[in-house]
Amino acid sequence: MSVKSYTYISFPGTAKEAFEYYHSLFGGDLTMLTYGEFPADKVDEFPFEINPDAVANATLDSGVVSIAGGDAMEESAPGLDGTPYSLLLICDDETEARDYWEKFISTGGEVVLPLEIAPWGELYGHVRDRFGISWAINSSVNPS
Repeated sequence: MSVKSYTYISFPGTAKEAFEYYHSLFGGDLTMLTYGEFPADKVDEFPFEINPDAVANATLDSGVVSIAGGDAMEESAPGLDGTPYSLLLICDDETEARDYWEKFISTGGEVVLPLEIAPWGELYGHVRDRFGISWAINSSVNPS
């Protein structure tokens, strides 16, 4: 038996843009299916009103992250900021960590905790990306 775990995120109507953004950051294989791509005879089986342009399911599988998600089924879905979770990127070195940090910040991310040496001696910071997803970044510090 083979099992794989993905973090699943329900976006408030921004799944397509978010997954394209994560694909640009992390590379890998991106697949997306909209509700409009379902066969017409299956659309009536959904217990909610569908938007044919909404993402029913997306997956991004890269060497860095494996995430899945789609647009929330209800229009009144809450935003993603202020949630009690974060995705953790553990980088091999300081340069890689600073590169991801800069990518998040330069594309509309908000610093939650600055990227600096933490009490445990490693580089650590926390950023909320432009979609409201929280990312913690951690790495060993390059020796000087």
